Amino acid sequence: MKTAGFRVTIVSIMLGLGITVATSGLLWAADDMSWKHEGTAPEGKWTAGFRAGIALPTQELVDNTNTSIGPAINFLTTYGLNKWINLGAMLTWQRHSIDVQDPKSDLASLNTVTLLPLYMEFRPGHFGQIQPYVSTGIGVNINSASESDAVKRNNVTLSPGNTFAWRVAGGLDYPLTQHFLLNTEFAMNRNRGTLETKQGGATDKSPFDASSMNILFGVKYIF
Repeated sequence: MKTAGFRVTIVSIMLGLGITVATSGLLWAADDMSWKHEGTAPEGKWTAGFRAGIALPTQELVDNTNTSIGPAINFLTTYGLNKWINLGAMLTWQRHSIDVQDPKSDLASLNTVTLLPLYMEFRPGHFGQIQPYVSTGIGVNINSASESDAVKRNNVTLSPGNTFAWRVAGGLDYPLTQHFLLNTEFAMNRNRGTLETKQGGATDKSPFDASSMNILFGVKYIF
C-alpha cells in the first residue's frame, strides 16, 4: 500500500514539473528571459480565474483500497493588495473513485469541495512576459461519499467528515492582453480526517487521507 502511494506521489510530481517546464519552454522561446524583480500583482484591481485539470491522490484513502485519479475544477478571485501580493478566496471541486483491493470491488466515489476564504499569492517578478507565483490558503474540505450499489445493498453508509484544508501551489501566468491571462498551476492539498462507517446499528470510525495534487490549466481576467 505505501509503495503504491509513493509511486503515485513521484509520478504526480514528475508529471506536474514536466508539464510546467514544457509550457514554460514554449513561452521562453518567444520572450526575453532576463529576470525582472518587479511585482506582477495588479495593485488595486480584481482578478477572476477558472482552471480545470486532474487531481492525483498522494496515497490510498484508507487501508486495502485504491483511489483513482479524478477531475478537478477550480475558481478563484483575488484583489491586488500591492504589486507583490494578491489576497482573495478560492473554491475547488474534485472527485475520486474508491475501489476495494481484496476482494476487488467498487466501494464509493468521494466528492470534495474545498473552500479557502483565506488565500494569498506572492508574485516576485517576471521572465519576459512569464509571471511565476507561489500561493497558499487555508479553509475547509467538505467531503461526501456516494456508495456503490453493492455497498448500499449491504446497508452500509460511508460518512467522511469535513476537514481542515491547507493548500500550497506554484504557477505561471502569461498575459495575452492587458486583462486576459493564460495560467497553469501545480498544487498540493491537505485533506485528512475521520471516516465513519455504519452498517445496521454498528458504527466504526477510521482515519482517512484524501490529500491530493492538482495539475490545472485555465484563464484569468483582470477587471
